[in-house]
Amino acid sequence: MNRAKHSATGYKGSSDEAIRHHYDFLGDFYRLALGPDLVYSLARWEDGDTLEAAQVRKLDLHARAARAEGASRVLDVGCGWGSMMRRLTEAHGVRHVVGLNVSTSQVEYVRSREWPGCEVRLENWIDHLPDALYDAVFAIEAMEHFAGSTIRRSQRIARYRLFFERCHAWLRPGGRLAVQSNAWNARGWLAAMVLPARMLEPDGGPRRGLRPRDVRDAVRNVREGLHSSRRVFPECFVPTRSELVEAARGLFTVAELRDDPDDGARTLHCWMERCIAHREQGARLIGRQAVDDLIREQQATLRFMREHRCTVLRVALERVD
Repeated sequence: MNRAKHSATGYKGSSDEAIRHHYDFLGDFYRLALGPDLVYSLARWEDGDTLEAAQVRKLDLHARAARAEGASRVLDVGCGWGSMMRRLTEAHGVRHVVGLNVSTSQVEYVRSREWPGCEVRLENWIDHLPDALYDAVFAIEAMEHFAGSTIRRSQRIARYRLFFERCHAWLRPGGRLAVQSNAWNARGWLAAMVLPARMLEPDGGPRRGLRPRDVRDAVRNVREGLHSSRRVFPECFVPTRSELVEAARGLFTVAELRDDPDDGARTLHCWMERCIAHREQGARLIGRQAVDDLIREQQATLRFMREHRCTVLRVALERVD
């Protein structure tokens, strides 16, 4: 697949090189933290859950939100190691699931499983031409790869809208799109990075009385964000809720919406503990520096979730006919 130029019409999301870095290279180590089902997205927790149980709960939540039970044809954009595909066919009666992925190693993994009813394609969503309309579409933590690293809000919205236009064309009338995404605080990425955590609480927090420590924390947050974007998640940008809603306007209505930062924090804590426990094995797989980079990114993102700088956004969108 050729890398497209970054324009509103030709941009294809994160480049093949960026995808291979995170999902093929770093993924060799990260798989050690995910558990046997290799679910690489933030879970949905209830009291008493193990990580594995919380991940199944998340998959089922999206299947129901998309009204995919018993569907004939479903599309999973950015299907990862195939956990959603397998769950849809084995537990929700979906007859055929098409998964799109540009990670060679993940596509090879899914193909090697030979799960009935699951078809995986090494293909970018922008190039996808379906054989027939879908009953439901899933994009579970794929939106982060669609806007690149641009700081221009209008350009990000244009790229998200291109994706929503494609989904609208792929879906049958009344079909639903289920999206899960890491998302910045509603005040936007810059405020989420630099404002004191007390100003980002759901009740708004106190607005005055900046302290010297607040400036140091802002500098640290920017430094950690730059480290993540360069060493772990190249060519990625996390959206806000308002950007996604604006991009989908006229194409989809919001049928369901959840904002679950505590789910994100709990999942990240589990992943981080497992990565630390496998640090030495990981160093043999991908090198100590790469392992340390990934753990550092997890620590920063966990703190951002706990401080309400970012969240886990879950939304079901229904096609406007």
